[in-house]
This record gives sequence, C-alpha cells and structure tokens, in this order.
Amino acid sequence: MRERGLESSAGTADNQPVLTSLELKNFRGFRDLKIAPLKRFNLITGKNDTGKTSVLEALRILLAHPKIGNAGGLPLEFRNGTSGDWNEHFWKWIIYNKSSEERAEIKAAREKGTPISLVLFSQLRAAPDTIQENVGSHLGSLGPIQCYSSGHFPTDRPTSEFFSSKPSDPKQDAIDYNRVILKRGKKQVETMMKRLNARVEAIEPLQTDQQHGPLIFVDVGLKEMIPITQMGQGFNRLLNIYSEVIASEVKVLLIDEIENGLHYSVMPQVFEGLFNAVKELDIQIFATTHSWECIVAADAAARKSTPYDLNVIRLDRVGENLKATIMDDKTLATARDLDWEMR
Repeated sequence: MRERGLESSAGTADNQPVLTSLELKNFRGFRDLKIAPLKRFNLITGKNDTGKTSVLEALRILLAHPKIGNAGGLPLEFRNGTSGDWNEHFWKWIIYNKSSEERAEIKAAREKGTPISLVLFSQLRAAPDTIQENVGSHLGSLGPIQCYSSGHFPTDRPTSEFFSSKPSDPKQDAIDYNRVILKRGKKQVETMMKRLNARVEAIEPLQTDQQHGPLIFVDVGLKEMIPITQMGQGFNRLLNIYSEVIASEVKVLLIDEIENGLHYSVMPQVFEGLFNAVKELDIQIFATTHSWECIVAADAAARKSTPYDLNVIRLDRVGENLKATIMDDKTLATARDLDWEMR
C-alpha cells in the first residue's frame, strides 16, 4: 500500500524544487553518483539492473527517520519476492557489494534549508566513534545497518509518500479518502479530477452494505453514482495520488514503475494530472519507467506549463559503475524527432 510521512515541511515557493540534488556513495550498485540539478518532476529510466528503484529507496531512507522505523518496511515496498531473512537478502545489500568495510552515504541538497545527509554502516563494523569517522548522531538502525547523521540532521525534512507498482485496495482507498474530507480537501480533489474528466460532479466514499465495506463512488451526471472501479485505471491512479498527497501533506512523491497497469492511451491524462499536482499541491515527483510512451507523454505535459519542469534521468552501467545522464527539453525533442532509444 502506501507509507505516510510523519513530519511536516515548511513548503517551497516560487516553483522551486523541494530537493535540488541527490548524491549516492557506496549505496547498492552506486559507487559515486550525483544527479543535479533536480526539477519538480524527475522521471528515471534505463535498462534493467541500472538502479532505478534504488534511487527511490535511497530517497525513502533519507526522508524517513530511521529511529522511528518509518522505512522499516522498505523490503516490501518497491521489490517483489523479498522474503525470508530480510537482513541477509535485503538490508546488508544496501551497502555496496554487501561490504562490512564500506560506508554508504545519501545526501540531498535543498533550495531552502540545510542539506539532508545520512551515513550507513554495517553492524559488523566498529562503531564510528571508535574509528574517528566524521559522522553526527546515531539515528537508529535498518536491520543490521546503522544510520548516522552527517553533521546536523534537519528536523524540517519534507514528508514523503510512495506508490509501488502493486494495485491498491479499493476498500482501503475509500477509507483513506475520508482523511481527505477531514482535511477539507474534498473540493480541491474534485476540481482537479474534473479538469481531467469534465463529467465529474462529486466524489464520495459510501458504505453500501455491511458485508462489502466502503467504496468510492463518482457522480458523472447519470441516474446513479458510478463505483470507482468502473472509472478506468488512469482516473483511479490519479485520484489515489491526489488524495494521499492532500491528506498526508506530502512534499516528495515516489512512484515506482509509473506505467504499471496503465494503457498507453491514458498516459497523457495521467501525466497532465501529475503536472497539475506538481503546481497546485506544491510537490516534487520522482518516478521510474521502462516506457517510451511514458517519456513522450511526460514531455508533452511538461511543455504545456511554464517553466518546463521535467528531467528525464537515464541511468546506464559503465563497467562496474553506474552513471546518470539528464535529458532536458531540447534533448528530448531531438530524441523524439530522430527516434532515439531513450528507455
């Protein structure tokens, strides 16, 4: 399902991205990677085994406080089939090559506020204070991985929300939508959805009977409201995202395999809706994709708004290292015209 952030953010203004750069050292398959500058919408692409999901996992760890276990469910959030001994099969691999001698680092700069930076050690290694490591306070652990701040660890970290490639539960979605109503965000959600489907008049979570639980219904002007399950994948995905962003006051949204379950024909609608969210809800999005149709749809949606606020970040393996190449609007236009392979 989805994980809710626990801390509020001071917010960003003047269309500035929440995070302006991301650096990873010895984290998973990344020896030394820097992605900069970041924009409001960052679409991460590349072949299999180039670290797309790892970038989202790094952000989840960085923006969640390890001491309260907010990233403790990470093994099941983005990856399928992580079972058995999480320590051996997942957490120890957070450090490059499962090393007990290396330290991993995750750092993000911000337009406003101090950088957010973590240092990660294997539990097998000597404690940092005994080996003169330049780290700050101990923040907790993720399995056998010990988490330390790199200097001052800011308390005004932005809230984050993740959406995995797994389908959501309609009953839970209805329960979650009640939180939107409590936050007085119902009209805002309805207005945003109406821009994508002009027939939308109202969206309500209703308990139709005791046996089946609540379900979201949509008023599109017919004699009865329509169950959300009949409104199509694109509509469902955007309603789910809008609702969670508003209810949880999210500032950074992480979406894995954004094309999952979506027909290519609804992708323009989905990306137009996501760019509406970027502007109106003041958020930053990081999403992974294998789909050229996704890239084209995102580029088209970005060109409808000013300024152009899309990065397509291609990850490639070069020998034992992974590198990031940022493609801007001009590069994407050329790639589209010449039919370059960009996925």
